[in-house]
Amino acid sequence: MHNSAPCTTRNGKLRSCYPSEEDARNAADYAQDAYGNAMVPYLCDRCNHWHLCPQDRYTPSATCHYCTDGNGRPKQLYLTYESAQKRAHLRYQEDGVRLNVYECCHNRGWHLTKNDLW
Repeated sequence: MHNSAPCTTRNGKLRSCYPSEEDARNAADYAQDAYGNAMVPYLCDRCNHWHLCPQDRYTPSATCHYCTDGNGRPKQLYLTYESAQKRAHLRYQEDGVRLNVYECCHNRGWHLTKNDLW
């Protein structure tokens, strides 16, 4: 099921949506050429549209259909340990939230948690 509400940035601004990967790639190329911003297109699993992410913040993930967070929402499943670590580091830099990385016991991937792992 996809959310019909538009996606927003961390600052509450509406995210630009692109109907196809090609449109998103063209927008990423334009951002690079016009502004020197390296952007990565990604398919949003919330709205099923394409968005752009700054390359230095890109952490590939998918929705885990087995694991949930403390609020009952599906957890993000990071495809590599490194991308999960990168996301945890970004969260710490932005919000001061310390997150630990652990391996998903249902899928091939990694989750983040605020809980201590020992």
